[in-house]
Amino acid sequence: MRIGQLFSNFSIRAKLVLAVMVVQIILLVLLISNNVRLLNSATVTNLDDLISQNANILRAMSTAYVDHPNLGFLQEALDELLNDADTGLVYVRFAENDGTVLLSSGYPQMTALPSPDMDVDKTPPDDMARSLLDRPLIHVVRHSLRFPQNKEGFLQFGISNKKLNAARQSILTQSTLIASFEILITFILLSAICYLLTRRLTHLLDASQSLAKGQLDQRVTDNGGDEFDQLARHFNAMASSLQQRIDDLQRSTENLRKSEERYELAIRGANDGLWDWDIVGDRGHFSPRFCEMLGRPIDDSVSDASPLEAPTTLFTARLHPDETALFRARMSEHLKGDTPQFMLEHRIRHEDGSYRWIMTRGVAQRNAQGQAIRMAGSISDIHLRKRIEQQHEYDAMHDGLTGLPNRALFIEYLRHALAQRERDPNFQFAVLALNIERFHLINDSYNYSTGDHLLKQVAEHLSHSLRQGDIVARQGADQFIILLLGLTSAEEAHDMAQQLLNLPDFTTLDSQRSLHIRCRIGLVTGEESNDAETLMRDADSALQSARSTPGANVQKFQASMHDKVLTTLALETELRNALATKTLSVAYQPVVRLFNGTISSLEALARWTLPQKGVIPPNVFIPLAESLGLIHELDMFILERVCLDIRRWRTQSGSPPPVSVNLSVRQLGRPGLSTELFEVITTHELPPELLRFEVTESLLARTGGQTTETLQQLRNAGCAVLIDDFGTGYSALSYLHSLPCDILKLDGSFVSTVTSDPRLRAIVRHCIGLAHDLGMSVIAECIESQNQSQMLRSIGCDFGQGYLFSKPVPAEEISQLIERNRGTPRPAGEKR
Repeated sequence: MRIGQLFSNFSIRAKLVLAVMVVQIILLVLLISNNVRLLNSATVTNLDDLISQNANILRAMSTAYVDHPNLGFLQEALDELLNDADTGLVYVRFAENDGTVLLSSGYPQMTALPSPDMDVDKTPPDDMARSLLDRPLIHVVRHSLRFPQNKEGFLQFGISNKKLNAARQSILTQSTLIASFEILITFILLSAICYLLTRRLTHLLDASQSLAKGQLDQRVTDNGGDEFDQLARHFNAMASSLQQRIDDLQRSTENLRKSEERYELAIRGANDGLWDWDIVGDRGHFSPRFCEMLGRPIDDSVSDASPLEAPTTLFTARLHPDETALFRARMSEHLKGDTPQFMLEHRIRHEDGSYRWIMTRGVAQRNAQGQAIRMAGSISDIHLRKRIEQQHEYDAMHDGLTGLPNRALFIEYLRHALAQRERDPNFQFAVLALNIERFHLINDSYNYSTGDHLLKQVAEHLSHSLRQGDIVARQGADQFIILLLGLTSAEEAHDMAQQLLNLPDFTTLDSQRSLHIRCRIGLVTGEESNDAETLMRDADSALQSARSTPGANVQKFQASMHDKVLTTLALETELRNALATKTLSVAYQPVVRLFNGTISSLEALARWTLPQKGVIPPNVFIPLAESLGLIHELDMFILERVCLDIRRWRTQSGSPPPVSVNLSVRQLGRPGLSTELFEVITTHELPPELLRFEVTESLLARTGGQTTETLQQLRNAGCAVLIDDFGTGYSALSYLHSLPCDILKLDGSFVSTVTSDPRLRAIVRHCIGLAHDLGMSVIAECIESQNQSQMLRSIGCDFGQGYLFSKPVPAEEISQLIERNRGTPRPAGEKR
């Protein structure tokens, strides 16, 4: 029983190995026993044969030699037969029946005959040999021998069984070793096979143990198709199903727990007061939170609610007068069944006497007849939300910095003024748009905090300067807008605007500096329009006119101002379309040598003609393009058109003069400008010497940086650089030595008076001399008379440009000018 219990504790692997090993050992034992039996039989047979053969040989010898009178021949034969014999036949003795030894051979140390172990004449040889199998030396006797003189005797010989036993023992030992080795190999192979077979069971066992411990994600590999893999798949399916069911159960449990928590937290977290109204008994119960929100004492004897008067009585006594009627109406509608739920935001009086905003909700319970018998609901404290909403409404209509009304609220005031004028035609009002001049300098010079401080002071000053009922609002960063109400005349509005211009000195944040600022005002009266947005637009147009008109600090709106704005907007649209459709044109004005009047170069000038408006002057659309950021696109269009014309001229005449193209100041600050220009020139396969680029004198103050680098790259490529309008801008001659340029163009203002003003003539002469000393040529612009041309030539000017020589002409006419100019030699050393 104990052995059975011990065996039952073994693993399947151990049980399987043990069982197979027991069977293997039993089979081997049987096999070895059978082998021993067969070996013994074979040994006995060999031994029988050996004894019989030797007995027969010796008998034959004795028969052959015994008839001789002397036994010498037989002795010699036996000695030769037994010489050095240690196996098989080892000794022979012939003796008489009385024991007298007649002949002896082998085993000389044996002096006496030993007792025979067997008699071949009496005992069967096999039985005799089987009994003597394990003896190393067997003594055999054979009787019935006759010697000379008719003497009778016997033959005794000895058989050595040593080698036969050694071979038998070796065979038995080897069989035992082979059996042991077979058992070992069988154990190893069987253990390995059992391991491979039971390993899957081990994995299943481990997985089932993990599953029992709650590790539901445990799975077993099932890559094959045998019974173990089927069992593994069934196990995995069972584990997955179990895991899914447990997950569902856990989710259900968790959802139930969360639902309970949500319900509990909803009651506490919502921070609402609950009320229950027994309509039939006209009694109410209120939660502690309800009483707390109203400042009422809580009855400690009741854990969840305090019995008080009916809700209608409580609410009616505490409702704000402005919402009492609405509350009663909504409650009556719900009790009648007209509404599914009672809900109302209203104010209620607290015990401290203040009113607080609450949200009251409730639903009535009805009997079979549809009559309300009970009603329950809640109240929520929304006082903070209401205050925030009111603050948001205020912030949405007021400026966050100054606290003044913003544009949206100002428009509402303006609409009220327009409505009042409709009711009373004699009611007059005006709108003022006020802008602080150069306000950005304060932010740049100090900081934005100082700018904000200044805006607050200006807002306060304007509020105090206006009459009772007038309104001031902040419209933008540095712009205010004012509504003057109840005016007697338009002149009164103008006078008040003049007074507002007199701003006092304001202080900085640290009060250590005074800021004196100025402003400009645009004015529009209420008679100009019946639309609030239009009036504000017109006031802004008047302000823009005041800002652009020197000395006009207050500007009254005129219809022409709006027309001008509309014209500018329309012109902007037309300009964009013209650039998109490439409908602009280019005219060329020759630059001639003053000493012989031959053409030296050309200047490309943009021209724009509209079908309805005719020619648009360059001084109109060029500044417009700069303000719109289209100047680069315009200049690149001109360069493209110039390159096309030069290619055509080269085909027609072979050697056209170089053409100069104007570059804007803003354009020169563009990174990679030189690369863009060279790409256009290279695309048209033109030598760079045929292109020149003109920049205004204002660039003299911008030496260094991107501007200088771009100009130097143009010169390095072979394009000449011209300084246009020299003498009108900064007139800083000291910049000339550092600015990369080849030609100076004197402004037309010098040329117009050079013949009549000796002092100006001296300045021009020295400028020309300075340019020559720096290796530059000089072009005089706007030459309109021979006197101007001769005077400039006399003081050393190289080239001239103006209507005296030619007005700007289309590209088609330039070919004729080039043909007329062909053949005239150019002076040596002329700058290209």
